[in-house]
Amino acid sequence: MRRALRFAPAAGLLGLWVALATGTPAATFTPAPEKPATAGSGASVAPGPRAAAPAPAAAHGSSSSRRPVSRPVRPDTARVSLEPSGGGAFVAYPPGTEDAPGAVVVHEWWGLNLQIREVARRLARQGYVVIVPDLYGGQVASDPETAHVLVRGLDEDASLAILESASRWLAADPRSASRRHAVLGFCMGGQLALTAALRDSSCSAVVMFYGTPEPRAERLAPLTAPLLGHFGADDQGIAVERVEAFERTLMGAGKVAEIHVYPGAGHAFMNEEQPGYRPEAARLAWVRTLDFLQKHVKGRRGPE
Repeated sequence: MRRALRFAPAAGLLGLWVALATGTPAATFTPAPEKPATAGSGASVAPGPRAAAPAPAAAHGSSSSRRPVSRPVRPDTARVSLEPSGGGAFVAYPPGTEDAPGAVVVHEWWGLNLQIREVARRLARQGYVVIVPDLYGGQVASDPETAHVLVRGLDEDASLAILESASRWLAADPRSASRRHAVLGFCMGGQLALTAALRDSSCSAVVMFYGTPEPRAERLAPLTAPLLGHFGADDQGIAVERVEAFERTLMGAGKVAEIHVYPGAGHAFMNEEQPGYRPEAARLAWVRTLDFLQKHVKGRRGPE
């Protein structure tokens, strides 16, 4: 049985997301140039594997061969167009050329900024093809006021359509087509990640970082993917009691789930560009996330 989770009224969600975004504005960044998509305007782009450049050969006539120096390979990145939703996305590939599992990462209310792209790169270095859909159509906020405006203009149905397009993109990409995929989200993106997993039975795992908990069993009934949730004990927008109710509902419904509450951490404790960042909680949550994905996604192939 599958049933899509309906969003709460827009005004309620927007008010919650605004309440959750605490601290001073994020810094304004000037991103390093990234590889543009190579297809024509509006085309859907699926970059193939990126091979490392060959090591320079020994000089002609040299009496001895030199062993190439091994250096870390930074994951390759690209900008792609998602069809039929028409949205854009940032993609980070793992080193090497072998196939890899996929991950859809859903950004916070700041948009597709440098910080969330670095999260994608970190996950790619762990062996995942990572795609971050742009839910704001190229706009990025560096202060809460601008972020509030962007959230108010967010079309929820269109956002879910973009996330579905991102999952289909992973299913078609040469590196990730034969593997499973997960969806991960932060704050606003955490709630969208859960909703996307409720709609997409092909999702193998969902990870929520301080996204809105859903305590109603009937709304969680369609969930088939194992769920991992990270919440701060001092989050002023999501009370621990709500998290505990969420966990009880998941357990009572027989869902595979892990819920963690981090003492001394508030909202957005994973975001190193915000004053609420808590390094120890962030490191532990990241380790738990990688272990969870290893168990439920990595190393497992999709149905033949």
